[in-house]
Amino acid sequence: MSKEITTDEVKEKFLEHVRVLVRYWDNQNEQTSFEKLSGLAFSILSTIDGSSLDLPKFILAPDPHKEDKEYHIDENSNYYPDNNDIDIKSDISGGLHELLNL
Repeated sequence: MSKEITTDEVKEKFLEHVRVLVRYWDNQNEQTSFEKLSGLAFSILSTIDGSSLDLPKFILAPDPHKEDKEYHIDENSNYYPDNNDIDIKSDISGGLHELLNL
């Protein structure tokens, strides 16, 4: 029976995809470190953009701290838009770097 993928499942699928990308780019022995890192960055961004066959496009938007806007206004500097009032399902952001475990 078909069911909606849970947030934890989405997070694990994304992290496993990143792990596969890291292993792939690590094994590109004829490329410089810069080329490998650039390739990895491009691959991760492509995944977020929806270019992966295994994963959908992901939502990526700023979520500034609630005090940032007032601080930047006081400093006469530009501030990021507030997006934390949007109801988003399966938001996997926050702590991904802690869960990657290469």
